[in-house]
Amino acid sequence: MKFRQIKEGEIRFFIPTGRKYDADVFYNEDAELTRDISVSALQAFQKSSKKKLIVCDALSASGARGLRYAKEVNGLEKVILNDRSPSAAKLIKKNITLNKLQKKCVITNEDASLLLRKNIFGVIDLDPFGPPVQFLDSAAKAAFHKGFVAITATDTSALSGAYPEACLRKYGIRSIRTEFYNELGIRILISSIILAFAKYNKAFVPVLSFPYQHYYRVFGRIEHESSLTRLLDEFKYVNYCECGERSFGEPEIIHKNHKCKTCGPIYLGPINNTPFIEDVLADMRKRDFKLRKEGLKLLDILRNETELFYYDLHHLAKLNKRIVPKFDKIIENLNKKGFRATKTVFSDKSIRTNVNLKEVLKQLK
Repeated sequence: MKFRQIKEGEIRFFIPTGRKYDADVFYNEDAELTRDISVSALQAFQKSSKKKLIVCDALSASGARGLRYAKEVNGLEKVILNDRSPSAAKLIKKNITLNKLQKKCVITNEDASLLLRKNIFGVIDLDPFGPPVQFLDSAAKAAFHKGFVAITATDTSALSGAYPEACLRKYGIRSIRTEFYNELGIRILISSIILAFAKYNKAFVPVLSFPYQHYYRVFGRIEHESSLTRLLDEFKYVNYCECGERSFGEPEIIHKNHKCKTCGPIYLGPINNTPFIEDVLADMRKRDFKLRKEGLKLLDILRNETELFYYDLHHLAKLNKRIVPKFDKIIENLNKKGFRATKTVFSDKSIRTNVNLKEVLKQLK
């Protein structure tokens, strides 16, 4: 296996040459932004916890994420970099030596589920190629009661409604196709995580969630089981009508003359925590990330859109035979009327606002 050396964040490391999907060890250069955000998110959590943390990067591959944690995040006791592939374990060792992180990093060569079943970690990061569901029970058992968990899902087509049966098989919820598919997909992912952790009397409380390119990324604090009642009370059905109307609660038909769909029950509570996002923003502003500008923009929009309702303006315009003005103009008009309105990271065709559908339609020419 031939290698080339690259730089990301504050580390240098070797990756296999050639096509990334054909290599013995996987490295995804397109995920650099999510690793940047992960570094700042972990630093924000560490500052709030005020503890020396043990981090488990359970599916390390080349080790890029775990090595960046070890090098760039203060207050970590050690980072476990695990991969069941012997080739990956050898490459991780090579990269640890290159960055002189032998005292901070530990290599393990095990099945991720077995490793998690045998240990307790303050921080767990699951970044699989595909769905994370096969690791959720093990992660729930291994998570410290006041810990931090980050999870990636790359099977967005199943979660977002393109393959409802696949979503039902993997996540226990049948997805539906809607114009707010990215948010629905992330909420289905979060729902499955919350329920997996609930079996072990642990509350997974989402604090940062976003879609980017071909994956969903979710971060959550682990709280005492007393928080479970609040989380589970937020599980409701999503009723969606082809005319754009929607309701939340028990399954119901919104309009008899239109085709309506129901999904759920899924978690409809907050998926982003504004104070936490502000802490992540504050940390990222101090960093010299190559993609810093893009990361700050994404986080800033997330902070502003928290707790607002989602509208796909292009979809509504098509349904109602209207024209969509410039988004900035609509947002400005709504803000002038005293409403909250902002762009959303979940779609470049949508806005978030606290007004009803009737008021949004008034803004369409």
